[in-house]
Amino acid sequence: MDHRDDEALLDEFRQNRDPALFKSLLRRFQNRLFNTVYRILGNAEEAEEVVQDTCIKVYQGIDKFNKNSSFAAWIFRIAHNSCLDVVRIKQRKRNIQFVPLDAPADPEGGSESPGAVAQAADPSPGPADLLDHSEQGAVIAEKLAMLPDSQRTVLVLHDIEGFSYIEISEITGEAVGTVRSRLHYGRQKMRELLEPYYSSGAVSRAQR
Repeated sequence: MDHRDDEALLDEFRQNRDPALFKSLLRRFQNRLFNTVYRILGNAEEAEEVVQDTCIKVYQGIDKFNKNSSFAAWIFRIAHNSCLDVVRIKQRKRNIQFVPLDAPADPEGGSESPGAVAQAADPSPGPADLLDHSEQGAVIAEKLAMLPDSQRTVLVLHDIEGFSYIEISEITGEAVGTVRSRLHYGRQKMRELLEPYYSSGAVSRAQR
């Protein structure tokens, strides 16, 4: 295993274009990329295609990477944009008006509105903290699919993948305040969706 950090590997690859270095660099992100994209799109085949497309675009555009942002955030921004493309195509095929991931969701549908929470971090636990690992995957995936795309994307990036508000802002191209707002309302909606697990005692059993 190569123990050099991302920037060291990146600098060396830019100098000599050794394919082995590029593979080593991408190997650090492939599983996270797939898991993130799969949770956003809900389709393994589409997720595989997005990851492959992301790897190609990273290779083609690696000289354009600006070190003012993190390499991980740059890669995930490329993947996020590929997810947008997939969603657009699916929506066109269904002949449904496209709602982009960065569009505000319907206020009547439990979504966010920029206001008091827009500039305040949400310190409460995320949905992934509510169930044990044996239940988490299926339950979280099912409930995430019920969220507006914009909220689901932020929840996956923050609560599951661990990106900071600033990194998510870089990935999605949205203001930090918007990221915080969507995380707040996404968590709120997830708690509502997971309420049956509280009342049925599923959470208490999971924590034993």
